[in-house]
Amino acid sequence: MKKLLVALILAVSVLPLFGETEIAGVSVGNSVSLGGRDFSLKGAGIRKKLILKLYVGSLYTDRDINDESDILKGPASSVIRLDIISDLITSELMQETVQEGFDKAMGGDTSSLQPQIDRFIGVFSEEIEKGDQFTFVSIPGGGVTAWKGDRELTEVNDDRFREVLFSIWLGDEPADRKLKKAMLGG
Repeated sequence: MKKLLVALILAVSVLPLFGETEIAGVSVGNSVSLGGRDFSLKGAGIRKKLILKLYVGSLYTDRDINDESDILKGPASSVIRLDIISDLITSELMQETVQEGFDKAMGGDTSSLQPQIDRFIGVFSEEIEKGDQFTFVSIPGGGVTAWKGDRELTEVNDDRFREVLFSIWLGDEPADRKLKKAMLGG
């Protein structure tokens, strides 16, 4: 029993040396470099709806943070990455879900940001397949750059939009409280 415990402790302590963690079959790197910036993994988890596992959500930051307000209000630059793990995710479903996230985050009145939201939701216009990866890079005072795989799809240079988008996952009423906690390293 002691040997098994020692082996388990060694295995867990060595995992960070390999630079990634596996969640639901997705390799989540301990760091990413985008736009000339380095980001470290804060946390990751699985987005579930009822009993369905939809995607792995990961949060990376360019500095240590105290809580989500360091990301939503600044000063931390951050990355949210979504790795699709379900065949049930479609383009239409993602578009509807993200619009609902904006509606919820803005108390039902998205009119002030609707042109930016529409442009961003275009990120999900192509067919979505299991294994696809979406990456959203947030720079306080700037905006958000969205990627699918290694292709940059759009940039929305609006700080209020950036804050509302990231509040879908990290705000007071996130899409999934367990995922928010996991992404924040809790």
